[in-house]
Amino acid sequence: MQNFPAGTVNQAVRVIIPYLEDTREPHQVIYFDGWRGLGASAVLKSVAEHPPPHLRNRYDQIIHIDCSRWKSRRALQRTIADKLSLGQDVMDIFDRQDEEEDFSGVDEGSRIEIGDAGRKIHEALHGNSFLVVFHNGSNNMVNLNDFGIPQQTDRWSNIIGKVLWTFRGRLRGIPGMKQTTDREHISPSSESTKPGYQSPTEQEFSNKKSPQTESVDKSHIYLYSYFDYGTSIFWEELVHEEATEIAQYTKRFDITPKVAALCCRYLLLLNAKGIENLDYNWPVHASNYWVCDGIMQEYHQDKAWEVATALHEEMILEDFSSYRFPKFGDTTRWIVATNSNSEEIKPDTTSFFWANRRGSVASLPDNMFQRSEQLHVLKLCLCTFNFSSPPFLYCPNIRFLGLEKCKDQPNKLEENKEEEDEQDRRRIKFFQSLLVLDICYTDWELNSSPNIIERMVTNIREISIKRGRIWNNQGWTWRHLQNIHKLRVIEPTCPWETDNIDEFRDMLKLELLDLSGNSTIQVLPCLSGATSLRTLVLDGCIGVEHIGPESLPPSLETFSFDAKAAEDHNKEAKISCISMTGCTRLVNFRLCGSLPELEELSLSNTSVKTLDLKDEVVQVPCLQRIILLGCMRLRAILWPNDGMPKLRVLCIDTRGGTEAAESKAPHDSFVNKELEESGRASASASASVSVTDLRFLQSLLVASGDAFFWKNAPFNMNLCLSSTSKEKMAPYSTSKLVGSPPQKSLISKSYQTYSDVNFAKATIDHDGSTAHQQFQPLDLHVEIGEGISNTNVITERGISAARSFIKRAKSLLVHDNFSINTVIPESIVTDGNWSGLKWCCIERCPKLDTVFTANYDYGSCFSELETFWAADLLMAHCIWNINIRSGSGWFTGPFRQLRAIYLHLCPRLTFVLQLSWWYYGTGTLSNLETIHIVYCGDVSQVFITSYQEGELEFPKLKHVHLHELPKLHQICAARMFAPKLETIWVRGCWSLKRLPATADRPNSRPAVDCEKDWWAKLQWDGKNAGHHPSLFQPRHSKYYKKTMLRGTVLL
Repeated sequence: MQNFPAGTVNQAVRVIIPYLEDTREPHQVIYFDGWRGLGASAVLKSVAEHPPPHLRNRYDQIIHIDCSRWKSRRALQRTIADKLSLGQDVMDIFDRQDEEEDFSGVDEGSRIEIGDAGRKIHEALHGNSFLVVFHNGSNNMVNLNDFGIPQQTDRWSNIIGKVLWTFRGRLRGIPGMKQTTDREHISPSSESTKPGYQSPTEQEFSNKKSPQTESVDKSHIYLYSYFDYGTSIFWEELVHEEATEIAQYTKRFDITPKVAALCCRYLLLLNAKGIENLDYNWPVHASNYWVCDGIMQEYHQDKAWEVATALHEEMILEDFSSYRFPKFGDTTRWIVATNSNSEEIKPDTTSFFWANRRGSVASLPDNMFQRSEQLHVLKLCLCTFNFSSPPFLYCPNIRFLGLEKCKDQPNKLEENKEEEDEQDRRRIKFFQSLLVLDICYTDWELNSSPNIIERMVTNIREISIKRGRIWNNQGWTWRHLQNIHKLRVIEPTCPWETDNIDEFRDMLKLELLDLSGNSTIQVLPCLSGATSLRTLVLDGCIGVEHIGPESLPPSLETFSFDAKAAEDHNKEAKISCISMTGCTRLVNFRLCGSLPELEELSLSNTSVKTLDLKDEVVQVPCLQRIILLGCMRLRAILWPNDGMPKLRVLCIDTRGGTEAAESKAPHDSFVNKELEESGRASASASASVSVTDLRFLQSLLVASGDAFFWKNAPFNMNLCLSSTSKEKMAPYSTSKLVGSPPQKSLISKSYQTYSDVNFAKATIDHDGSTAHQQFQPLDLHVEIGEGISNTNVITERGISAARSFIKRAKSLLVHDNFSINTVIPESIVTDGNWSGLKWCCIERCPKLDTVFTANYDYGSCFSELETFWAADLLMAHCIWNINIRSGSGWFTGPFRQLRAIYLHLCPRLTFVLQLSWWYYGTGTLSNLETIHIVYCGDVSQVFITSYQEGELEFPKLKHVHLHELPKLHQICAARMFAPKLETIWVRGCWSLKRLPATADRPNSRPAVDCEKDWWAKLQWDGKNAGHHPSLFQPRHSKYYKKTMLRGTVLL
């Protein structure tokens, strides 16, 4: 540690500059702690933004990284990249990784640096000399090399890179960072300002383990400045520098350095005078003190609170109590007193804090408030006074009143009627001037009537009660506080009255309500009228049984229910239903502790990003229903390790749309429908999931593996992947899929050559039903619709989740997607994918090139597929890609259950399926009944095989429908035998020369509906081969091909 004398920020900069210019240590890290922590940030900012010319010329780059308001290591690395102007391509790396971690449920504060971004940063700085000026707002040391900043690797390295950094800034106090006292310092000589000099003071500190250095790496040079002869003006100037910097962070408001400096001075001076038994509670009340004291008087009333809050948010006051400074400045305006040094409050005192240093309760001195006309802030701790006639009742301008651990000292003399009336008038006048009331561990019951109390509280903006009570009169109701903005009633000493559920009805200005520790509340008061409410805290309210949307306003942004906060840990939370439906601004939703009776959770139409149900956060063993409809910002659900086997209904829809607006009725009706369906199928659970990104699938699995959150419990799931809201997808909604007519095809009238063919009926199957009518969602149904990209799944967990669904899907519907070129990319699929798929429908995907990239030639791919439908695939040249493997393996027979193939308008398709002789014996196509192909102009074969000798038997093939396939010359290269053939329907297939062979069935010959000219040109193998015209019953249409011009017409 090296101490140097400096009286101003500029002087400190001049002292530090030689350390930065010294090249004898080309890679050096220097820590600066300022003057007892004060001014360090201002010094670093001056070095970075206004370096002297000789320092600027010494380095190729000076990089200023201000992370004093710490977010995460990721945010630090992004700041470095931004300072180096690395361009949008690097920023895209951060955006992509942030997106991925959104879907993984990684907390923003836990996100770490990215290797690819670090590489770009390293490349940008490699070979250059640089100086990094770093404000570290975290609680840990940071090695900047982890983020891409080059460091010296060996002693011959020519890298010149130094780092100047600090933990300090924004009035930040650091626990464990020792604040040195006067006697610990020896006035250093001028030699101490030179690099390499070790002062006696530093030697003193190096010989003992000082807490001040425990947070800083011992290899770093530790600099600080201290004046044992520092004057009040000296400290005032440092405070002004610190305040000016803080004011610059508050960009929304034009906060002057003068106002900011007064606020900082208020905190520092009072904290320096603080005693052990006095809790300022800076994180809660700092801004209240400033406004009530009059520091913000240059702003109008509402603006003053906004400015104070904004300034408060830019400071780091969580550990501010560790700050200790010498007493400086005005010693009469802001006073801290104890029973040992109490005296009459001076007329110019505006803030007064009093506590008994001994820790016991003491009486207030007589006549303490006789001349306190200017007193605005008063806090009394560990004192006694007459609650009915408190001595401060004569202070007409008190705005903040705080009472902590105070006791009543009743008046032994009874008051007459006149005296009581006078006391009431004084109480009314006193409380009407009050803006903030803070009661802790104090039971103060005013003996005034409800009417008088109602007149008293008209102007109060904020009330905080912790383990105490006030106004516990019969007939009192909170609705009288119509100007209240923040209300905290934490662990009150009187039970909460639940009779008046409308007592918050008229609190139109209420922004924060904290009822933590109210374990006796059973019914949450109605808050729907509190239209400004943004924060609701119910930690420890274990008696509440139901939280419903009817009692909550849409303005709510933060909600917390922590059962662990209950004072009696032996009692269990009784909450059974939590519904935040319609709270459209809700972003922060927090459940903690054991909730053994919670059965339903609904966050529909909220802005929640992550739902955390992990074991270490919350325990909900009986949760049966989770409703998340209209949650457009939802990215992740984190499940317990063992899943939720008791969950009966899961409804998720992140697409938004008109139903994700104010009305809650659509959600209620949808949930009721799901509950009815779940009740009818009581043996299995039900899930309806509609999301806009494939990466959300990982939120349907437990973190410990690829198991669904239901684990081994039976369930039905309908999964829809689409960016289009439900009301725009009516023809494809699962409730309307069965029995709906097919949408209008992309086939134009120019394709319709035959007037006897009604294409609207061309999709009719032999039993009179359309292909759509046969498709009913099965146990695990997957729908991929408009706007879904399948190329953004790159993480190992995301790929694993997608594979889990591919492996388990029973039915698949892909439609109206204009971006994908294959249903699932090859990087995701593996051997055995689609092993459970029973029916598949692919429609109107114009860029689809290869429908499935799965290697069906191995494993159990498509072994359960029964029906395949494809229509309007204008670019598809392949349904299943050709990827024949040689060798042997374990096979269960792909397509062994396939019953029907329907293909409509796939003009570039050249074949349907490749058959391999060496697995044909496993039963492939042994159940095929229907081949239905229409308007696929490039199809030359339906089934291709490299072995054209021999015969392939299709034992159950009954129906063949071929329409407008001009290039089709054979259904299969090998000879086909279909003993149960019933109907063949052919139009426009003039290149087709052969039909499948069939058995001789005189009483039920296959009917062949075709053109007469085409029938006459067919080729036959003979009756002995089962391939003869007499084995069929031809039917010829009276319509023929259109007359076509042959040859060249000369004009």
